[in-house]
Amino acid sequence: MALSAARRLSSSSTAAAGPKLSSIFRNPKRRSPPTNLSSLFGDRKHPSPPPASGDEPLWRRPRPRPKTREPWEEEAGALLRRLHQGLYLPGPDLSSAPHAVSPDVVKAAAERFGHDNQVVAKWLSGSDLKKLALFGCPTVERRTVFASKRLRAFFNIQEDKICSSCKLRSSCKFVNQEVTRHNKVILSDTMRIISLFVLDAFPKELQVTAELKASICKLLKDTINLSS
Repeated sequence: MALSAARRLSSSSTAAAGPKLSSIFRNPKRRSPPTNLSSLFGDRKHPSPPPASGDEPLWRRPRPRPKTREPWEEEAGALLRRLHQGLYLPGPDLSSAPHAVSPDVVKAAAERFGHDNQVVAKWLSGSDLKKLALFGCPTVERRTVFASKRLRAFFNIQEDKICSSCKLRSSCKFVNQEVTRHNKVILSDTMRIISLFVLDAFPKELQVTAELKASICKLLKDTINLSS
């Protein structure tokens, strides 16, 4: 009886011991193969083409380079010297360094100079003034545009004749706009226009011919001499 009891105890303890290790690892689950790096990072042999220029980010697009000014050394120096002598330009005399002066400051000073010396206008060459008027506006800035228009009006030059062939037409807000005609050349207008030319402060789209440059230089020289 003791032997049969021992056998029963052994069989019951074996059943309570749980499943065998072989039954656990008999059919292990298969792991999925590791992911190929090429599927993560794409095919390095054939990279995607770069975006078209119009689709490039703004920080990648090259910025347009501003025009490098090349003032007419002799004429620009003479203008700056005269304006400095007349106290129209404050600070030191920069006639030897016209590229270092702000065109906006100079054209405002030249305009004041012309206003104070209006009497000189009647002695200037009419043919040279007309060549300047026929060229058009040296900029689309409002004050200078209307200065050019008043000069054209004095010579009875129609606005549509000038504006139709103007290279700055697409960016101008005053195309074909007429102005009141004055019976005199307004020297402040003329000096404002001339200052932009001699400082080379006009857009690169505009091409100054040798004939026009000669007329501008003569007008400036005569104005300076007659105002001294």
